[in-house]
Amino acid sequence: MSRADDDGNDAPRSRPQGPAPARAGGGNPLESLAGDIARLLDRDTAGDMWDRYQRGERKAFTKRLYTPAGQKTFDEINRKYRAERNFKQTVDRYIVEFERFLDEVARNDRDPNALRNYLTSETGLVYTLLAHASGRIG
Repeated sequence: MSRADDDGNDAPRSRPQGPAPARAGGGNPLESLAGDIARLLDRDTAGDMWDRYQRGERKAFTKRLYTPAGQKTFDEINRKYRAERNFKQTVDRYIVEFERFLDEVARNDRDPNALRNYLTSETGLVYTLLAHASGRIG
């Protein structure tokens, strides 16, 4: 750990998280995604795809991003997004909230890696999966 990273606290440092998955009417259909995200997506591949996307490659995201379990989850989210109005609204709210958060980070954070760190955090990976499955990013 570098001196700049050492804040005197011996607890492990966590990645930045951003907004929590939105709640929808008493239950949280996105809650299990946040807990399982590490087994659904490859963080390094996600970072590489975000780098390509930010350089202008609009079709940077492919199913190669997902583990076999993640591919099943992607297909299920895609199906539910098209078929279930409440689920679609929940996903759309999460996407809008996270994108608002990313815009704020891009405007205010001087660390050039901050945006990538948020996009590859646990909540950023949930955003990636939801935005990809909903067709927001490709």
